[in-house]
Amino acid sequence: MHGTEIACYFDEYGPIYVYDDGPFRYMSFGSGGEQSRIELSRPEYPVYQYLQAMLLGLLYQPNPHQVLMLGLGGGSLIQALLNYSDNLTISVAELRPQVLAAAAKHFQLPVSDRLTITISDALEYLQQTIEPQDMIFTDLFTDAGMLHQQLQDEYLHHCYHLLNDQGVLVLNLWDEGDGFHPLANQQLTQIFGDNWLCCTVDSGNLIAFAFKDGKPESNPRALLNGAKKLEKKLGFPARALLNRLKEI
Repeated sequence: MHGTEIACYFDEYGPIYVYDDGPFRYMSFGSGGEQSRIELSRPEYPVYQYLQAMLLGLLYQPNPHQVLMLGLGGGSLIQALLNYSDNLTISVAELRPQVLAAAAKHFQLPVSDRLTITISDALEYLQQTIEPQDMIFTDLFTDAGMLHQQLQDEYLHHCYHLLNDQGVLVLNLWDEGDGFHPLANQQLTQIFGDNWLCCTVDSGNLIAFAFKDGKPESNPRALLNGAKKLEKKLGFPARALLNRLKEI
């Protein structure tokens, strides 16, 4: 890791470091790499390729009104989504109060009546939520890697039942660059049937998209106009990611 440490927080789960790195700022939970990164001059821009891939979920649900996010990090995804549309409301569950404190102080986390953040374990939050969601983003990582909670039966069942009929579940998984995740394949197929896709990214993450109401059309040509809209709204090369989408 590179950069200058500008802040450090501690809680029962470990440290939370904030670094400045030229035009960027990033969050780290220790020695395991970065958890979140923003470009200070345009915080709505999704710097990481895996975040750009997660935002491809908007190709399948282009006008979401209610979005649930499990895991906050520095809030990069929030910035992008609020910038994408004035019509969506985001609810966030974040386990660690100090992560929220760091995001609010150092990552330009928006203060908005369209954003509600609750300090809660993700599964407990799912168990207590009844409002149907157009999209659910789940991105649960620690310094040691992905939390396998997000592939457990109960967790995925709650996600499935909270989705509207046209709803999309977007999962950030870790496959170490294999392009395949056997447990995700098993668990998602069990709950969503074959109604899911994935997108490989260079960092070793694997982004999965699971659909409540059948698998949508996903050849790059059919998604081209939506990808152009994402590029115009958020500035990242969405069309370049279309060929990485694949069915399992």
